[in-house]
Amino acid sequence: MNPEKSPSAVPGRDKHRRRRLLLLSAAPVLVAVALAVKLLSVGYLGSEAAASFGRGDQAGAASAASGLGIANVVEQHKAPFAAGDALVLSGDFSGARKLFEASLADAAPADECKVRVNLVLSVERLADAETAAADAARPADAAKSAQSAADASRLYDEGLEVIRAAPQGCFNPDESQDSANGADGEGDRLRGAEERLQSKAEKLGAAGPDAETGNGADKQPQPDPEPQQSQLDKLEESAKSAQRERNGGRQRDEYLGNNDAGSGTDRPW
Repeated sequence: MNPEKSPSAVPGRDKHRRRRLLLLSAAPVLVAVALAVKLLSVGYLGSEAAASFGRGDQAGAASAASGLGIANVVEQHKAPFAAGDALVLSGDFSGARKLFEASLADAAPADECKVRVNLVLSVERLADAETAAADAARPADAAKSAQSAADASRLYDEGLEVIRAAPQGCFNPDESQDSANGADGEGDRLRGAEERLQSKAEKLGAAGPDAETGNGADKQPQPDPEPQQSQLDKLEESAKSAQRERNGGRQRDEYLGNNDAGSGTDRPW
C-alpha cells in the first residue's frame, strides 16, 4: 500500500503558492513605479499648466489640471490650482476662487504665496463686478444698487483678509531658508493688490447711496440759514415797497397833470 502524498508534494498547490508569492512581492514594486510616474507627471503637467495659462490657452490649462487630478496623492494643491487658472481664463472667477481656496488649504509653504496671489486677484475681480453692477443699477434701482455695493464691500474686505493672513515669508523671503515664498515677486503683487483693494473700498464707500442722496450721517440736510420769520419779514417789506411804488406813481401822475405848476420846476423823470 503506497503512502499518502503530503500537501507540499502536490505539484498544482506548489505552483499556486509560488504565483501568489510573486504577486505579493511585485506589489511594492508596482506601487513604487506608479509613484515615480506620478512624481514625474506632476512636474511635467504643472509646467504645462503654467505655460498654458501664460499664453492664455484655456483648453491646455484645463487638460493639464485634469491630468494632475488623476491619483492626486502627491502635491495635492497643484491640481485645484491649475483648474482654478483654467477657470480664470474662461472668466469664471467665482469657481476659480473656490478652487484656489481648496489649493491654499493643502499648499506647501513654498507655494502658499503664489496661491494667495491668484486667490486675491479672483476675489478682486468678483468685487469689481459687483461695483460695476451697483453703478449700473443706480439710480433706477436703488435697492439693487445698494445690495451690489454691499456685496462689493464685503468682497474687498475678504480679499484684504487673505493678504493680511499671508506669512511674513511672502513679503520677506530671506527670513526663511527652506521656503521659496516671495521668490517670484509675490510679495510685491500682494502689496499692490492690498493698495488697490483699500482704494476701491474707500471709493465705494464715498460713492454709496447715502453719499449720493445726502441721507448719510455725515451729510445731514443743512437748515435754511434764514429763519422762517425772516422770510415773512421780507415778504412784508416787499409788499410795503410795492405800495410805496403805487403811491409814488399816483403822485407823479397828479403832478404831470397839474398845469398850474411853475415853469421852473424840474420834471421828476
